[in-house]
Amino acid sequence: MRRSFVTHQFVDVIPANPDEGILYISIRYRTAVHQCPCGCGNKVVTPIKSARWHLCFDGDSVSLSPSVGSWQFPCRSHYWIRNNEIRWAEKWTQEEIEAGRERDSGALRAYYEGRTREQVDVPDQSVAERKKSGLLSRIWQWLARH
Repeated sequence: MRRSFVTHQFVDVIPANPDEGILYISIRYRTAVHQCPCGCGNKVVTPIKSARWHLCFDGDSVSLSPSVGSWQFPCRSHYWIRNNEIRWAEKWTQEEIEAGRERDSGALRAYYEGRTREQVDVPDQSVAERKKSGLLSRIWQWLARH
């Protein structure tokens, strides 16, 4: 069953078999783990590091950014966790997934080499922006033909 909400639990060690609907957070190991909220049962691991995901705890709820894309799972779930709420995103095409992976790889290289994004070949335009500009381009092409 697809979830729309998670609870969070701060732990020293992440359990081997996380319970459904709980985002386990280990500050010690800088990691958050949860079961995929689509209901497929896969374990999603998000390292809490500057070049990966950021965790925000406001005293009541947690948010995880950027979005979580479970591209390696058959479900290919894509969502954000904001204030313990699961906000589902659109499904990405294989092209969008590859562009996102390329962007993330560039950001990781920059982080580990101690350089800025501008010093590494990391595309400035986000996948969403490319998608939007691609859609606008297709609309303009269609209008030009009609």
